[in-house]
Amino acid sequence: MHKNSPIGLFFVFRSIMKAVDEETLSKLLADIPMGKLLYFNRLPSTNATALEWVAQRPPDYSLVVADHQIAGYGRNQRSWHAHAGASLSFSLILYPHPEEQQSLPLFSALAALAVCTALDAISPSSQAEIKWPNDVLLDGKKCAGILCEAVWQGTTLCGLVMGVGVNISSAALPPVSSLLFPATSLEDAFGKNMDRWEILHCILEQLLHVRNSFPSSTFLNDWRTRLAFLGQPVTITSTNGQTHSGIMQDVDEQGYLVLKEKTGQQLSFPMGEVSLRPASL
Repeated sequence: MHKNSPIGLFFVFRSIMKAVDEETLSKLLADIPMGKLLYFNRLPSTNATALEWVAQRPPDYSLVVADHQIAGYGRNQRSWHAHAGASLSFSLILYPHPEEQQSLPLFSALAALAVCTALDAISPSSQAEIKWPNDVLLDGKKCAGILCEAVWQGTTLCGLVMGVGVNISSAALPPVSSLLFPATSLEDAFGKNMDRWEILHCILEQLLHVRNSFPSSTFLNDWRTRLAFLGQPVTITSTNGQTHSGIMQDVDEQGYLVLKEKTGQQLSFPMGEVSLRPASL
């Protein structure tokens, strides 16, 4: 597998910009070894656009960024709409190496861990956590979500699209009544204005860095130490509405959640097919 050299965590932008064009964003990301860039002022979904782009075989680490995403979606096709400039929305096209293809579900974990380490770089006291399998938490509230989608031709993997959405300001948050889990924004959590393009730069930087250890035991241990609710009572809900309650015991090498029920029985749940809530909610 191609290895990327570790990249420094700290950087300075000469200009802080709330909105950019494709040329300006390319310059801001010039030190990141990536493929092509597509930037849109307004776009229904960066993931949908990236999935179509895969058919044209753009270079590895090609990027789709939207200043304003108007029809984003997450797991189970849950949709959201944020105000312009309130969130960071991007999708990255990857071509997993053969040794990574056995661990495709863990690419969501890779993205979540990269977001956490990026937030630590921006605010060392952030203590970002991951709500299994694909949400990033600050102060116990969701600030970012991940959606990875694979493109197949028969049994051949054509590419992987890694979508990331980060709540930058409170304008990115939906009404409380519609939330399935408490949410926050980076500006609310950190108590200061945040620049989306600085955050994008740092996340991309950390994706390259974290992927160096993917999917080794070192990566899994780093991911495991970030998991919220380990050892705590949780409820697991499947897509058909079936629920299981117990203690979140562990995650295995494939990213499956291991739940210990009151009877002592242990159950394993694959990523992408169930959702998790702490028993306290």
